Amino acid sequence: MSKLWLIAKDEFRRNVYKKSFILALLSVPLMMAFNVGIGLIVENLQKDSTPIGYVDHSGLLDQPISVSEPSDAVPILAFESEETARESLQAEEIQAYYVLSADYLTTSNVELFYLEEPAYNATSQWNNFLQFNLLAEYPPQTAQRLIEGTRMTIRSPGGNIEMPAGGPTLGSMLPLFTSVSFVFLLLFSSGYLMNGVIEEKENRTIEVIVTSVSITDLVVGKVLGIVVISLTQLATWILIAVLTIAIGGDMLGLTWFQDLTVNWLAIIKVIVIAIPSYVFAAGLMFTLGSTLTEAQEGQAVGSLFFILHMLPLYMIVMIIENPLGIQTTLLGILPFTALLSTGLRSIFTDIPYWQIALSAAVQTLSAFGALWLASRAFRLGMLRYGQRLHIRELFRRKPSLAERSSS
Repeated sequence: MSKLWLIAKDEFRRNVYKKSFILALLSVPLMMAFNVGIGLIVENLQKDSTPIGYVDHSGLLDQPISVSEPSDAVPILAFESEETARESLQAEEIQAYYVLSADYLTTSNVELFYLEEPAYNATSQWNNFLQFNLLAEYPPQTAQRLIEGTRMTIRSPGGNIEMPAGGPTLGSMLPLFTSVSFVFLLLFSSGYLMNGVIEEKENRTIEVIVTSVSITDLVVGKVLGIVVISLTQLATWILIAVLTIAIGGDMLGLTWFQDLTVNWLAIIKVIVIAIPSYVFAAGLMFTLGSTLTEAQEGQAVGSLFFILHMLPLYMIVMIIENPLGIQTTLLGILPFTALLSTGLRSIFTDIPYWQIALSAAVQTLSAFGALWLASRAFRLGMLRYGQRLHIRELFRRKPSLAERSSS
């Protein structure tokens, strides 16, 4: 057992100190930061703090009530006549102005004048301002509630899944993000699992290693070391995600990062399936690494594993429409598809415990089978330098002593 931990420690240290590991570690956070940054830039480009104006012929806004707006709110200016408002618009002192007709209270007739279409934050603020004054006879809190409109919340029958009608929140998406993180870990670690075996076969260090350690300890130690590397990446991503949520919600005021409610039970269900699923895929990649002769082939096969795990995305419509159906239940139990299917289903329903237990059992048995297969592949292929080990050879029955003697 001590040799197993030494192999895992060496595998961890040998890969973590590489520049490629640092790049893989930072690639996902940088990609997320880039996407968020692009979104903020686009959102800011769509905003305009230039004032907007209005001309009221109806008398509704003779003594307007101001609406509480953020510090960067667009100023709303009153003009006595359309001529003065037009002059201010042509001088680019305002981005647009509204004209309320004399019979506005009965016809709701409003005209908008602009040189360039006003920004959405200006029109949105004007609508709130106008509605608030139309509801001036009501208490301010009641008026604000009427302006906000209907709030619809969608809940699962068990009450564990909850989201607004406008779409899922960040909290409800966390189980999916967890499963996707494990899938990306598979993509990044596939090179470690395959190339490590291929390189040691090419430089013939396998001959030295197997003289002092069993094949089982060697295989399990290498897989364990890669799993710890992947968990290190995952822990780093979680830390960066927590900092992103804190900065985005508190400092940048992004509403999607505020009032975060985490469904820990759904996340735990995903992790229960994710860990054996990852070990299963890692064992298979190690097996294929033992059968290959070149590192470039290992990179191509690693991409294939990533595609297999992403298959539920092509069936997302079926999962959304019937997350507890027979087909989606099978996707959540079968190897390869279970991980991402569970993350997707967790957004829309509360997955029964028996399905999680069955899926975890299937993934665990598959993981033990993959580790056994990896040991067998490594044992058969460790001395075949430059020769390819065919997959069918792994399942051939080892001949008995009597069969060898007769042959």
